[in-house]
Amino acid sequence: MTVRRFLTIATLAATTALSGTAALAQQAELSPGAHSIAAVVNNDIITSHDLNQRIMFMLATTGVERTEESLIRVQNTALRNLVDEHLQMQEAERYDLTVDDRDVNQAVARLISRNGLDPQDVVQRLASAGVSIETLRDQQRSDVAWQRLTNGLFGSRIRISDSVIDETLSRLTANASKPSYRVAEIYIEATPEIGGAEGAMQGAQAMIAQVAQGAPFPLLAQQFSSAPSAAAGGDIGWVKKGEMRPEIDAVLDLLDTNEVSEPIVVPGGVYVVALMEKKISTSDTLYDLRQVTIEGDGAVDQLVALQGKLVGCDTVEDEVEAMDGVSTADMGELKASEMNELLLEKISTVEIGQLSSPVERPNGATSIMVCDRTTTGSEIPTRDEIENRLMNTQLAQASRRHLRDLRRKATITVRS
Repeated sequence: MTVRRFLTIATLAATTALSGTAALAQQAELSPGAHSIAAVVNNDIITSHDLNQRIMFMLATTGVERTEESLIRVQNTALRNLVDEHLQMQEAERYDLTVDDRDVNQAVARLISRNGLDPQDVVQRLASAGVSIETLRDQQRSDVAWQRLTNGLFGSRIRISDSVIDETLSRLTANASKPSYRVAEIYIEATPEIGGAEGAMQGAQAMIAQVAQGAPFPLLAQQFSSAPSAAAGGDIGWVKKGEMRPEIDAVLDLLDTNEVSEPIVVPGGVYVVALMEKKISTSDTLYDLRQVTIEGDGAVDQLVALQGKLVGCDTVEDEVEAMDGVSTADMGELKASEMNELLLEKISTVEIGQLSSPVERPNGATSIMVCDRTTTGSEIPTRDEIENRLMNTQLAQASRRHLRDLRRKATITVRS
């Protein structure tokens, strides 16, 4: 797979994207009739002025090269975003949820500072391009309202079980010595409005082309990505190999730092990912292991039956002493980096005090009991951090489903 150079994710590029906004505004192809109706969302009206302001804002902040195709894409995205924001605010109003100006101002300040820009400078540059700061404020108001609403509706319903946290922790611990990646993403959802899978692919290709032409990846993500990470400029932070979905995970190995992937097709849409940083961990995992062996025919089945009965290294020796044909031996402490792949695969997800699945031998079979597992020198998250990460993932999924349901039930009329 080929990759494209990730040119402009730094602060300098974000500043450059806002330069020359007046020229972009003058060239923008605005809809006729400044206050004509562009769309109706239930009982709310989106005027052509609202739509034009959002288009100019997106052009000014992303630095998208003006072509007929890109302007159509920007207009479609701007209209879809405005429709979603009206649906979000309508739902917030239904629950009597309001967002005061102080909260909006703080959200705007966070967004601007995240891109390394001066707030006063941004306001002046947008004004020189004919874009009102209220365009940005309206966008952030709906984001804040929607986040609070979905947290209230779904936050108390989401429960992350201890077993799920244990499984995640075991997987991360097993991968502790593997490379870590700091990744940014843009996700183009294959919705009917953009032409399904084909439209999503075209959108992803356009994102790659625009980055190559100098558009900042974070600002493209903020305006065009459907992923929850869009608010953070697509930045999902540090991940270990194996944490991302398999389609993306396979691509990360092929990218160098500051490179952008080709489109990555997944069910429901297309991703574009940027590798911002990469580091190799010096961590290792130390295992304290004990083997349980059964000789003779049917050994595998017998060991499988013992998986629920032998539940601790402290008692296993006494327990197997009374069993015919069953023996146990202390394997001592072994580093993950010194194990063969078969053994590591067997024990990496086994809980403390539990037996692994059996390994057949010429005269029987052996299972490994994990007495202890310790990871040193790594950046393995705590249980609370894992729980919060899983909570946020499920909350984002619930948020997308709820918005999709609102969109499906709404009466939306777009004026040509």
